Amino acid sequence: METMTDRLAISATRQLDSLYSISIEIARLHELPLVMDRALSHCLELTGSAFGFVGLLNGSDQMDVAAIKGFKPSDDSRFYERFRLIPVRPSVFGIVITERRSNVSNDVPNDPLHVGQPRGHPPVRTFLGVPLQVGERVIGMIGVANKEGGYEVADERLLSTFANQVAVAMDNARLYERQREMIAELEKLHRELSHAEREQVRQQERERIAAELHDHIEQAIFTIGLTVNSLLQHHQVGPRAAEQLGEVRQLAAGTAEAVREAIFVLSLPGPQRGSLGSALRKLVRETGRTHHLETDLVVSGQEVAMPLDARNALYNVAKEAMANVVRHASARMVLVSLRFSGDGVDLVIQDDGVGASELILRHYLESSTHYGIKSMHKQLSAAGGSLEVSNGEESGLAVRARVPLGGA
Repeated sequence: METMTDRLAISATRQLDSLYSISIEIARLHELPLVMDRALSHCLELTGSAFGFVGLLNGSDQMDVAAIKGFKPSDDSRFYERFRLIPVRPSVFGIVITERRSNVSNDVPNDPLHVGQPRGHPPVRTFLGVPLQVGERVIGMIGVANKEGGYEVADERLLSTFANQVAVAMDNARLYERQREMIAELEKLHRELSHAEREQVRQQERERIAAELHDHIEQAIFTIGLTVNSLLQHHQVGPRAAEQLGEVRQLAAGTAEAVREAIFVLSLPGPQRGSLGSALRKLVRETGRTHHLETDLVVSGQEVAMPLDARNALYNVAKEAMANVVRHASARMVLVSLRFSGDGVDLVIQDDGVGASELILRHYLESSTHYGIKSMHKQLSAAGGSLEVSNGEESGLAVRARVPLGGA
């Protein structure tokens, strides 16, 4: 028979599952206003509140009410414009910022910290506020109000946990915004500089030549190899002819290897400008749009400057891995993760396709084929990095690249 403890445990599990799903949804958003809007909707739903707001610090003593939901001023259509910027001081909500902690008040009118409210503000009877914190840095707060019956410890714990996820999502959205600005500036620079235009034309021509080599030359050499194999296996030939055909087969294999190397080198971009994150974002976006894949890029940590060879090696790993997904994986989704830490940069490209055989994964470095993967390994090694290629836990292939930074 189900006990009260069992029901509470089931309820807590469902609540955690819901919070996890909501956090994933918020983390996928890249527009700051959308992050705040969706976060507030979930905050009100999770706590049973009537209205709420997100406040972001604008200097040390002022907060910008950046988003509101369920809030309707009673008598002034310009209320939000007039009272959007509010001072940070000890009050029912201000203490969340000044003391960097959550605050619950279930009798706001009689709370010692109550300092009144602007004319036209809906009456606040109960209040729960939690800080938005990234690491040790408080960037603002979330406040919800007017839950019937008041807020409990469970509400405070739940909203505090969710606020940590929201703060990271907001910080990432700001990073995306800065990256978009950088991309826009670089694109403008490319349009204005004739040199950049010439480089673009040159890269397009390199890619065209690489495509011609792949579509015609490499396929022709492959056909030569098949023909020689057929002659040796199914036709009577003398010892001298067999020796000569064997030499032709070796020559075809060597030429195919050289063509694949040329294709790979021609496909590499020239020296890249801008941040690695912005370059990967463009690559991921264009690959998804061109080949009808669901693609996503997740960036964590603060991007730092790195040697150009290391930066380009990581970019080229991503480009080759994405190209392999398109050519071989039969995948529907690709997730690219880029993580900056104190001692290095980690890049992971994971798809949900068919993966690779264990034989290929064990011997690709010695194989006369799979030149793209070998070249990725070679470039990373030259930059002091490492490469790991393995099948995913559930499906697809995972390419993991790491480049150490500093003295690591």
